[in-house]
Amino acid sequence: MAHFLSQEWFDELPAAENERGKPDLIVEVAVSGAPQGDVRYQVVVRGEHAAVVYREEGFRPAQVEMKSDYATMAGIASGRLSPLDALSAGQARVSGDIAALSSRQSTLLGLDMVPATTRAGTTF
Repeated sequence: MAHFLSQEWFDELPAAENERGKPDLIVEVAVSGAPQGDVRYQVVVRGEHAAVVYREEGFRPAQVEMKSDYATMAGIASGRLSPLDALSAGQARVSGDIAALSSRQSTLLGLDMVPATTRAGTTF
């Protein structure tokens, strides 16, 4: 079983495809307090699909940054907490181009970044 936010866990997620043109939205996620230390990754959204870039050399300029702690992000990844609820409760903060984020809200609400098989094999 892969531990949440470990290299093994990231390796199990769908990878972003750089060749498919310009993304609709890039959100950089900063997680503090993870067992392996602070973690940064990007969520790359194209149409109805999203994928993760977790190696900084693959990062592109992000329109939005989301910051939160490990417990909150584990809740989101496990499906126990929605990103919207985390933001509303002040457990996560966003900055940057909020209009870009808002304009894709309906698409983002329907995305599940963690496939069911990965979620089932993850320890939090």
